[in-house]
Amino acid sequence: MKNFIRILLLFLPILWLSSCDNTSSEVDYNPNLSASRDYIRAEDAIMEIVNSFFKGVNDSLVLNYGYGYIDACDVAYHPSDNSLVFGYGHADRLCQDNKFRKGLFRATFSGPIFIQGVKADIVTDSLFVDDFLIEATMEIQNLGINDNNLPEYSLKVISSTIMLPDTTKINGVKLTTDFLLIWFVGSLTPPIHEDDLYLITGSSSGFSSDGIEFSTDIQDSLYNYVDCFWLSHGINMITVPSAVIQTGDIDYITDDGCFNEFNFYFNGNLFYDVIK
Repeated sequence: MKNFIRILLLFLPILWLSSCDNTSSEVDYNPNLSASRDYIRAEDAIMEIVNSFFKGVNDSLVLNYGYGYIDACDVAYHPSDNSLVFGYGHADRLCQDNKFRKGLFRATFSGPIFIQGVKADIVTDSLFVDDFLIEATMEIQNLGINDNNLPEYSLKVISSTIMLPDTTKINGVKLTTDFLLIWFVGSLTPPIHEDDLYLITGSSSGFSSDGIEFSTDIQDSLYNYVDCFWLSHGINMITVPSAVIQTGDIDYITDDGCFNEFNFYFNGNLFYDVIK
């Protein structure tokens, strides 16, 4: 019995060290997931504004008669200051994507709407989505026709704060972007938006609602079907400097062509999230 106890005491330090090694080999993916999940929601909020803008700026009723009602949004043209105002009113208004909106955003143009070289400065004003505030300042410029004979636009989000539908969060997601959008396909060209597809390339940076810094770099062009509620295809590499595994991929998976599930890959491990 005494010999057994001596042998056990000899092995205890080895067992303890083995336990420590296993603990230290465990990876905390929470920073990666916090950044990725917050990023796709912030990106979605920005693209909702962008897609509404493209629908309004190409609408013949808006351009010819000064007003259009597009997807539950009042779009009004103000020639005096060369602007379009996209308004949802002062009370919650149910939109086609089953989200409630109120408030507005304004696009002010540096020249005739929306010819080559003209910039649109977009600013939100008390814009709420499902009672959560979206604040954004961005710039969209018409770059004209590219070498592939396709319309091209730059999208720079100068600053934004997106509050998330999570009552435990007191801070919003911060996001800036430097994107390029190429109108890629659509049977009746940009003025008829129902089947338009824009390809998105570029990079972004920001902070999650938990204060975690991140940056992204699009590896495989993101598909932005204007009438889809979500980006539906592409690969975006995300970098989280504070994480143990600093880089991973966001996969905008294709299921039915318009899908709201996203896969995250970090160090060969798969995670996923579904957004509204």
